[in-house]
Amino acid sequence: MKTFDPEKMGKLPKSHRFFDVNDLWYFANVRMVRWLFNKPISANQITLLSLSLGVLSVCFYLSSNSKALVFGALCLYGKLFFDNVDGMLARARGETSRIGRFFDSFVDFVINVAIYTALSAHLFRQTGQMDWWAIGFFALLSCFIHCSLFVFYLVQYTARVGSYDKNRVREKVTKEDGIARKKGEMSALQFFLQKFHQFAYDWQDALIERLDNICRRLANVGSSDEWYLDKKFLVLAGPLCLCTNTMALIVFSLFECLDVCFLLVATGGNVYMAGIVIWKTLRFRKSSLLNTAPLRGR
Repeated sequence: MKTFDPEKMGKLPKSHRFFDVNDLWYFANVRMVRWLFNKPISANQITLLSLSLGVLSVCFYLSSNSKALVFGALCLYGKLFFDNVDGMLARARGETSRIGRFFDSFVDFVINVAIYTALSAHLFRQTGQMDWWAIGFFALLSCFIHCSLFVFYLVQYTARVGSYDKNRVREKVTKEDGIARKKGEMSALQFFLQKFHQFAYDWQDALIERLDNICRRLANVGSSDEWYLDKKFLVLAGPLCLCTNTMALIVFSLFECLDVCFLLVATGGNVYMAGIVIWKTLRFRKSSLLNTAPLRGR
C-alpha cells in the first residue's frame, strides 16, 4: 500500500508556491484525495464523475423547477470540486498523463459552454429579453480569455521552475504527434482529445501569446525569465481562473442574481484583466528603465 504524501498533490514545490484564491474553494479536497488514494478508482473516473455532475447541473438550469438554480448550483459545485480532485489525485499517485490533461480540458470546455447556454436560456425565459443571449455569449467568451491568460502565465511559470511537464503553452497537434499516432504510440482517444483541444483552445492561446509579446515589447524585457517568474502577477491573475468564474456562477445562482453575474464577468472581469496586465507592463518597464539608465558623472 502506497503512503499518501499531500505535498505531491500540487503542481508546484513548496518553495515556488504562491497564494491562489482558488484554493479557498477546495477546503475539503485533501481529505477526499487522501480517502481515494488507495481506492481502485482512477483519476479519469473522477473526471467522468465531474462531467456527469456538470451535465446534471445543466439539466437543472434548463428545467422549470422552482429550485432549479439551487440544485443547479449544488451540482455545479460538485463538478468544480471533483474537477480539482482528479488532478490532485493523479499527481499524488504519480499517475499524471497527457490524456488526463486533455480529458480534463475537454470536460471544462463542454460543460462551460453548456452552463452559459443554459443560464442564458434561463434569463431569457425569465425576462423575455433576447439581449441575454448576446450578453451570455460575451460573458462566456470573456471567461475563456480570462482563464487562458491565467493558464498561459501559470504554464510559463511551472516550466521555468521545472515542476510540471504535462502542459505546453500551445497545444497544437504536431507532426511528431501524428507520427506517434500512426505508430500506435498515442491512443486514438488522446489524439482526438488533443485535436479537440486545439480546436477549442488554440485561438485563445494565440490571442494571449500575442498580447504577451506586445506587453514584453512595451516593458522592454525581451524573453527575460523574471517576466514569467512574477509571483505577484500570478496572485492577482488567480481570480481570472475558470474555478473562480464557476464559483461566481454558483454563488450568484444561489442568490438568484445571474444577470448581475453575467454583467460582472463581461465588464468587470475584462476591466480587471486589462488593469493587472497594464500594471505588470508598467512595473517591468520602470524597472527596465532604471536598470538601463546611463550613469552620470559629477
